[in-house]
Amino acid sequence: MILVVSTCRYRLSEEEFVRPILEIVRGQGLNYTLKRYYEDLEFGGCDGVIICGTALMDFDYLSYVDRFRGLLGYKGGVLGICAGYQILARLFGCSLEPRPKIGVYTVRVVRDSPLARRGEFRAYFLHSYAATRGDGIEALAYEGGEICMFRVKDRDFYGVSFHPEVLNREVIIGFLKALR
Repeated sequence: MILVVSTCRYRLSEEEFVRPILEIVRGQGLNYTLKRYYEDLEFGGCDGVIICGTALMDFDYLSYVDRFRGLLGYKGGVLGICAGYQILARLFGCSLEPRPKIGVYTVRVVRDSPLARRGEFRAYFLHSYAATRGDGIEALAYEGGEICMFRVKDRDFYGVSFHPEVLNREVIIGFLKALR
């Protein structure tokens, strides 16, 4: 069972940011349950967690980062997309800096992971903040000087600042396959 967490304040935004994730999970033959960021989140009974992104000017989820503290003891895999990347960054000692980015940019992968191999690919970005370096994460990929993909040290927790549900579904599929 995959726990998919919506960070969308408005349900209409889920059509753009959550529905494509659910379609990918279903397409891999996996079951899921959908929760919203402001609900009680239980991580223990699931095989993996995907924390979805949200609209550009929707920051309400940042007031609920404490709801994700249960991840600190969670042993499964986590993929944080955009807002989820920001939540993971905050949980694991990084701050967020304003780095608005909209459009398609080249991602340079510097470390192999289940999400992507070394090299470059184009990805769609739609965010206002990026994570700063921190002791709790290791950078996997960059766009310019921005850490756009990271792994939480000693865990199978990954954050991506871009939206793989738009151009890079293989990132999500790689994460889901690594859970099996």
